[in-house]
Amino acid sequence: MNVQAEKLELLQTIINTNDEGLIMDVRAFLLNRKLDWFDELNAEQQKDVLEGLTEADRGETVPHAEVIKLFGKWGLK
Repeated sequence: MNVQAEKLELLQTIINTNDEGLIMDVRAFLLNRKLDWFDELNAEQQKDVLEGLTEADRGETVPHAEVIKLFGKWGLK
């Protein structure tokens, strides 16, 4: 998706409309939209999270007890 092109297309639609309801809906949406923590990550971080979720879906996880043993060596709990 070309984000810049999408933004320009949306702006053009808004500029060319006389539909006050549409304008009010867009305004309300933008004012009330809350960003998800995922949206605040950079592209590399998002890629890493999605990769981790894919691995978890495949069952490629480490049990909590094993993680505690591994990190317990460094005094982490």
